[in-house]
This record gives sequence, C-alpha cells and structure tokens, in this order.
Amino acid sequence: MKKITLKTNNSNLLLRMKLTTKTFSFLFFMFLTANVMAQKDAIIKKDSTEIRCKILKENQTKYTYATVNSKNKVVKASILKSIVQRTQYDKYESNLVEHKLFEVKPVVTEESQEPQKAYTFTFSIGLNVGNVLEYNAPSGPDKKSFSGTSAIDLGFDYYKETSRFAMTNELHWNLAVQKSGLTGADRIQRANDELATLHDFSFTLSKSSKWNANLIVKSNTSIFTIYDGDTFKDYNQNGKTQGFANPYEIVLSPGIKYQPNDYFRLSLSPYSVSLYGLTDQDIANTGYYTQTYDDNDNYDLIVFKKLGAELNIWYDRKYKKWLEMQYRLSVSSDYFSEITRNGLMDGLFITKFKIIKNVSLAHRATLKGDFFQEPFKPNYKQTILLSFSKSF
Repeated sequence: MKKITLKTNNSNLLLRMKLTTKTFSFLFFMFLTANVMAQKDAIIKKDSTEIRCKILKENQTKYTYATVNSKNKVVKASILKSIVQRTQYDKYESNLVEHKLFEVKPVVTEESQEPQKAYTFTFSIGLNVGNVLEYNAPSGPDKKSFSGTSAIDLGFDYYKETSRFAMTNELHWNLAVQKSGLTGADRIQRANDELATLHDFSFTLSKSSKWNANLIVKSNTSIFTIYDGDTFKDYNQNGKTQGFANPYEIVLSPGIKYQPNDYFRLSLSPYSVSLYGLTDQDIANTGYYTQTYDDNDNYDLIVFKKLGAELNIWYDRKYKKWLEMQYRLSVSSDYFSEITRNGLMDGLFITKFKIIKNVSLAHRATLKGDFFQEPFKPNYKQTILLSFSKSF
C-alpha cells in the first residue's frame, strides 16, 4: 500500500510541475507580448485611454509619436493636443522593439509649448524726434527747426486650426509735426496725420485648401482738426479745413485669396467700390474734397466710386526674432481702360530691426500713386522710429 501511495504522490507532483511550467510559459508569453507593444513614453487622453509610445516631436497643436500597432509593426502617428490630458516621458524603463524611431533623442519642440491661442493682440508705438540748429551758416540763413513723428500700430487676429474662418484686423496711425523755428511766433504745423485700418475676413474653401473666399475692407481718415496753413489753431480765421472723418474713405473688396503659407497672401477682387465722404458741411464747402452739389447747392457729403478690379498683396515675415516685415500693397484698375492709364496704387511697408527685447528700430514707408497722372510720379514717404512692441 505504501508503494502505491508513493507512486500516486509522485504522479501528482509531476502533474503539478507540468501545470506550473505551462502556466509560467503562458504568463511569460503574455508578459513579452505586452512589452513588445510598449515603449517608454505615455500619452494619456482625456477619455482616460493611454497610448504607450515614443514622443518624437510636438508643436502648438499636436504630438507626433512612434508606436507599435496591432500587427506588431512600427508606425508613426500624430494626435491633437486638444484631446490629450497629459503626457509622461520615460514612464517605462525600457522597450523591447528596436527601431530607429525609438532611438533616444531629445523631444523637438517646434514652437512654444503653450496652447495655441485663437486670438492674438499686438501693440506697437514708435517715436522720432529731430532738431536742426545752425548759426552763422557759410551760405544762406541760420536754420532753427524741430520735428516729431509718432506711430501707433495695433493688430487683432483670429485663427484656429479647427476653424475655416479667420480674420486679420490692423490699425495704423502716423502723426508728424514740424516747427520752422524755436520762437513763439513760429507755429507748430502738421506734416502728416493719417489713420488707416485694414481688415481681411476669409473662409477657406476646405480645411486643407490654400484658397479662400474673402473680403478686404480698408478705411482711412485723420484725427486732429486742422486749419488754414496746416496749423492746429485758427490763426487766419479761415475756418476748419480738415478733421476726424473729414474726409474719410472706406474701400470694400470681395474676392478670392490664395495663401500658400503663413506669411504670404494674394487677394484678387473682380469688383471693388469706395465710399468717400465727409461729416462736416463747412469742411465740405471748402471745395477741396468733392466737386458735385446737392439740392441745396452745397457740396456733396458722400461720393460712391467704382474702382474696378483690385489686387492686394500682404506679406508678414519674421527672421530669427531680429527682423520683422509687414508689407501691404494694393493696385486697383478700371475695367475699361489700360491699367497704366487709370488705376490707383497704395502701399504701406513696415520693417523692424530688433535692438533688445520688445525694442526695435522701425522703418515706415508709404507709397501712393495715380496711374492717370502723366508722368507717373508716386508719392513716397519714409521715417525711422524707435519702436516698442508687445504681443498678447
């Protein structure tokens, strides 16, 4: 009986050993399978699911990562940051799949890791003060004068990767004054006072398209009330000659925009119109601005103009944080005459050279011309200012 019992015990021991070996093999296989599918980093989504991977790169909107799919193949994919709750680097000690995508490299951050803001506000103010003082000149009279130029540039933009609508809004105000002498009898005169706004409202034809249906709106006027002689006071008692919204102009240009990248825009409007007018009848009656009359024999306050086709070219570019360009150029032409004989050109060119943080040397230039003039002589103005800029 003891012999039989011994055999039974040995059989049970062998059976248990076989079962234990199979169980260990199965568990070891499962362990290998789980680890083959895993890498060192982890992306935890907002729905609590986890992607075990190697994060290769990130920008403002998405993560790019490498992982192993269900077919045990190494693949490269990306995921939007908007559906990611958090990431964890080196969560796991090792990975068992060897591939060049899993080589240890620093994570490349293309831009700021801060979440992308749909709205961007920019502010810039510039100032330039000049003085000429010369006594006993070898030829001609003594020279005593001063001038001052200031500029304010505001921007309010909207762009969201998941939205097909985008807009750009800009305000540019340039004020320049001068004084021919340093005595009290010398009067401060206006050299320039121009307030211009630019707006671009666009809607992409598809989410990945470079073509947009858009509307460009431009306006310009002045701020200060000006009297005879470009002075700020009515020294000659001749009344006002210019003021805020006297005159003003609003140009509407619906069309198609081609934007191959973030810094170049080309918009073509087959038909653009202009609303030109004044709000003060006394200023209108000077006859400087409109040439037609209303029923009361006063100069008209509003004039509607057909500008025909218009081409707008906008270029915004930054180079290594030390050079910034903001260029705007528009050309409009009548359908029924040659462009070199009947058309308008209007350009604003701002170039900034960074000196220190938020402080730049800004070059501003305007270019305006009427192709109807013979010979064609466009008006060009430029100034150099010390500028402070900030984005929010």
